[in-house]
Amino acid sequence: MKWSTEQLLKREHDGLEFTDTVDYSDVLSGKDDILAISPAKIEGRFSYDDPDFVFDLSINVTLTMACSKTLKPVEVPLTVDVQEVFSHFVGEDTRLIEQNTVDLYPIVWSNIYLEKPLKVVHPDAKDLRFDEPSNSQGHPGLQDLKKYK
Repeated sequence: MKWSTEQLLKREHDGLEFTDTVDYSDVLSGKDDILAISPAKIEGRFSYDDPDFVFDLSINVTLTMACSKTLKPVEVPLTVDVQEVFSHFVGEDTRLIEQNTVDLYPIVWSNIYLEKPLKVVHPDAKDLRFDEPSNSQGHPGLQDLKKYK
């Protein structure tokens, strides 16, 4: 998913539609919150709006993450629809084109990583409660504090 601006400009009038499958499992090293990732299916459309190169992307991927209560693996399907705009000029809503090349590989990964949930809960763990005290008297080491009320 890498094109030169010359290749894209040749398609400026008729646009470009593409479908690709990308494996991001090599990027997971050092990411403790994602245990595994399925190959990402990417469908996209390119259009040229002088001077901007506009990509409309639809990303479908399944992340395997650890349950925040039990650490059991949980599969999380993600569908991300995003529009990315590239330009040779610096702008607020555009990404700068470097070396006359548009590379969507890191852009897709950053959108996946931004859309992943912060915490997931396994279906078996929905009824578990860890915040209720098991002893109504409280912690035994703090029982002497009650006489200072």
